[in-house]
Amino acid sequence: MSWAQRRKSTYILFFLSIIFLILIAVFFLFFNKSPTCFDGVKNQGETGIDCGGPCSILCRAEYSNPSVVWVRWAKVLSSGSYNLLAYAENPNIGVGAYDVPYMFKVYDKNNILLYSKKGSTYIPPNNNFVIFTDGININDKIPARIVFEFLNGYVWNKIGSKDSSIVAISKSIINEDTKPKVLVTLKNKSFDIIKNIESVAVLYDESDNAVAFSRTIVDSLSGEESQNITFTWPEKFENKIYKIEIISKALPN
Repeated sequence: MSWAQRRKSTYILFFLSIIFLILIAVFFLFFNKSPTCFDGVKNQGETGIDCGGPCSILCRAEYSNPSVVWVRWAKVLSSGSYNLLAYAENPNIGVGAYDVPYMFKVYDKNNILLYSKKGSTYIPPNNNFVIFTDGININDKIPARIVFEFLNGYVWNKIGSKDSSIVAISKSIINEDTKPKVLVTLKNKSFDIIKNIESVAVLYDESDNAVAFSRTIVDSLSGEESQNITFTWPEKFENKIYKIEIISKALPN
């Protein structure tokens, strides 16, 4: 073999080696991927396809559905404006859900639908939470029954939460016979900043019935910071208030 032929053979072998290495790289890229929680395969210790184990999304057998403890309406204006509130429990520890669809329905005594609303909410990874909606105007209609339900179409995730660090260290009511106000001092007990805090005030009568509720949003609380917040109503209550409950959660950004 001449020198020219040997050089040509060397070039061909070099070129074929490059092609071979490229094919090996393509093979490993497409056929030897590291397992993930989004690859459509049950692997890496998952208890289902892309759920359970190391994945943040839970499989169906790993969670229980939220339960509705009670649902109430509260008259805000004598002209027929109401607030609605659903008080619910999340039985799952360290697990929550985003964009959970729900439905409110309000009926009169003849079971005629007066109002309905679909919405979505965030279920925090702690025990009690509420779903609040306001400004419901049904004029001279009188509600007799209210229905609330969670709809299908959401997933449960392992979620870290700072909600337990948001506490009401003081609460009081003033102007109860005119235009009531509930004055609350909210505190962040953690050392971290907590943003987008929703706080709902639930007021109870002497029979422990929820008779009024209102909501406010706090933009942020720095670590160990306290802030005064106020809940207001335009008209006096029909019942005397005996207990105030403040329920807070940090909404997802």
